[in-house]
Amino acid sequence: MRILALITARGGSKRIPRKNLRQLGACPLIIWTIQAIEGLSNICDTLMTTDDEEIASLAAAYGVMVPWLRPFELSGDAASSVDVCLHALDWYEEAHGHVDGLLLLQPTSPFRRKSTINRGLSCFLRDP
Repeated sequence: MRILALITARGGSKRIPRKNLRQLGACPLIIWTIQAIEGLSNICDTLMTTDDEEIASLAAAYGVMVPWLRPFELSGDAASSVDVCLHALDWYEEAHGHVDGLLLLQPTSPFRRKSTINRGLSCFLRDP
């Protein structure tokens, strides 16, 4: 089974500007999410969707696939997570083939554990 991990991290935020690059302890917020999925066997690829060049560059340095910057119409407050996911999924499947599931990871949940993600994936794999 092929599961695509998708990290959504736009650059704009009204309450906390550039929050996804802010330090939380030893590293920027987005790195917590990248590290939470490192080494998970059920993930075929990790894709970052962002509108911010600095976020893209940092994610790519950690081995995350960042093929483009998110279009303007999917980067504002009015853009839905569903539309952002569908945009990324359409691109990925066109370029890399079908996936069986999408694991949406938002950097604003930095304290998730690898074990929690694995339990969720196990539930999905048992009954997709």
